[in-house]
Amino acid sequence: MRKIALLPFAVIIFSLPSMAFGLAMNLQNWTASSGGNWNVSNDGYSVLQTINGQPTYFVSDTDYFNRLIEGTLTVKTTSDDDFIGFVFGLNSSDDYLLFDWKQNNQSSAREGFTLSRITGSDINLWGHTGNDLEILASSYSSTLGWRDRQSYEFSLDYSVARTIISIDDETIFDIAGDFNAGQFGFYNYSQAYVNYSGFVEEQSAVVPEPSTFAFMCFGLIGVIALKKKQQRFTA
Repeated sequence: MRKIALLPFAVIIFSLPSMAFGLAMNLQNWTASSGGNWNVSNDGYSVLQTINGQPTYFVSDTDYFNRLIEGTLTVKTTSDDDFIGFVFGLNSSDDYLLFDWKQNNQSSAREGFTLSRITGSDINLWGHTGNDLEILASSYSSTLGWRDRQSYEFSLDYSVARTIISIDDETIFDIAGDFNAGQFGFYNYSQAYVNYSGFVEEQSAVVPEPSTFAFMCFGLIGVIALKKKQQRFTA
């Protein structure tokens, strides 16, 4: 009887590991845009951008959607104070989401975080303005800038109806919306010597894998059936 009673719980427990371990993201087949100098490590699991220039991107060779992406970013210099970040849901240079992080205030560029939706070429990424740029979320303060030579653990959970962005386990943005599949990539603007390393991807924590969801449902059905059976015996 005990083995039968524990079976539904075992099904639930053993269905969880598929969501618990990420797959390493190899960067060797990713594509660099103009404006930067992206240097991939020999093992393919980190990249260093070395130029202080115009907006530049280093973009995956596949789409990432309903996925959780995690990794480490570090500005490996004390020079300059501009933008680092990520692009995702990217389908063209006129269709993507941009998360950027500024170290200090400078003219129209503000210290802190901005999440923008890009839908065309009429954009000003420095001041986050233009007819084709929509700010989805922002957080600015004199205490929110990134620090020189400090490593940060970044997390993006990107799904069809929700985007969650965290740094060092602190949620920066958690927004609902209507999001689309697309490529993921790294972003710099006027900031040199930014390193991205150790990135992994796994199933979104918001959207369970179909197999996992089915196993969990099976386990829950078993629990309910067992409870009803026990109720019959005690009636």
